[in-house]
Amino acid sequence: MKRILFLLIVLIFYVSSSYAQTPEKSGEKKSCPNCNKIYITEDIYCPQDGGKLVSQSVEIDKEIQEVKVEKSQEAPESLEKEVFQKIEKYIQSANSLREIQNDYNGALDLYKKALELAPERASLHWYTAGVYWKLNNHRKALEHLESCRTLLPQIPDELNEVDDFIGKIVEYLDVSEKRKLAKKRVNDRRAIMEEALKNLKDKWEETVLVPAGEFTMGSSEEDFIPEEMPQHAVILDAYYVDKYEVTNAQYWEFLEYIERTSDHSKCSPSEPLNKNHIPGNSYRGYEYKYYNYPDYPVTRIDWYDAYAYAAWAGKRLPTEAEWEKAARGTDGRRFPWGNVWEIKYCNVGTSANLPITVGSYEHGKSVYGCYDMSGSVSEWCSDWYHPEYYHNTPKKNPKGPLEGTGKRIIKGGSMFAQNVYKLRCSVRMFGEPSDRNKSVGFRCAKDTN
Repeated sequence: MKRILFLLIVLIFYVSSSYAQTPEKSGEKKSCPNCNKIYITEDIYCPQDGGKLVSQSVEIDKEIQEVKVEKSQEAPESLEKEVFQKIEKYIQSANSLREIQNDYNGALDLYKKALELAPERASLHWYTAGVYWKLNNHRKALEHLESCRTLLPQIPDELNEVDDFIGKIVEYLDVSEKRKLAKKRVNDRRAIMEEALKNLKDKWEETVLVPAGEFTMGSSEEDFIPEEMPQHAVILDAYYVDKYEVTNAQYWEFLEYIERTSDHSKCSPSEPLNKNHIPGNSYRGYEYKYYNYPDYPVTRIDWYDAYAYAAWAGKRLPTEAEWEKAARGTDGRRFPWGNVWEIKYCNVGTSANLPITVGSYEHGKSVYGCYDMSGSVSEWCSDWYHPEYYHNTPKKNPKGPLEGTGKRIIKGGSMFAQNVYKLRCSVRMFGEPSDRNKSVGFRCAKDTN
């Protein structure tokens, strides 16, 4: 009996010792292979599903190395699948550390390991930038955001979030780093714009002839919009008007000329001293986002900017009457394409995109061939605005009030219009000459002689 009791004691001690032994260090990071949750614990088993916890980084490293060792022995498809699974495991573990435990250093180590296997994955650079941001390493965060931006599809919907993050980080850079980034932006934009101008400048500068004659201007009583009444007949001499709204690339070429020559001789005599013609310079993010797209209409330019560009290009801003005739023709139609509203004929509404390539809506052009005169962006005209101007307007070649009113005419409803009434050819809007707005651009006109 004593011998049996002794053997039982030995057996119990052996079993207890076996369970007490653990290869992991006390309090180290461990992950559950079943649920992928991360713990900093001395426990051996997952409290969620009972799976045995493994040393997180060591176990993953071991598995990755095994995949690399077996590379020559496996079929390519099988290898790719295996590596993909390991990358996903790195990401899941890193996300868990970052989101649940705020362990940004631990997450960074794992994102780096994933990047070694998938350096072309944009999302990994995004995650890595995020943890560098949390660790106050703005330079490295920016480095990975730049990589992310390069790897993403080069369209605004994909890039806007990245660009917003870049704009946020730039505020924390020192002066030298800001200058370095600004120089890179300038060089990148130059390459984009020069290529676009080489291929598309001739198209964008096409004009159409609007023949001399009479047309119907303004709105009838049934619309009951006082500043557009009374509806009246206007006679215009023949003139040319641009087919397209002025694009970012065209405007960039103008800015390059101004910077190179300091020639402001074409600017409006009334513009403020030391006027800066850079679009959107008071709006953070405009330059590295929207303005980088050469075939989009330039916006966030004020009336002085539009005037200066038009004069530099050998043209001028259209008068309100010229703009309206180019949009609606001589039959008094409500929209450039006719009297019936068609949302599919222009860039407007909740599904509209800003920006969008000029001339994208073929069916929405006017009878003379002008694009985007409804939707897209509204456009500056040369006239001063007065709500009662139509009551005493000249019948031939009206050019607006002779004396300044503090407001300039804006024609054409933009994609931000709240209702169809704002998208009619006859709609009258206005802005102070120094206003810069995301919904306003312009096109040019010129005389026939």
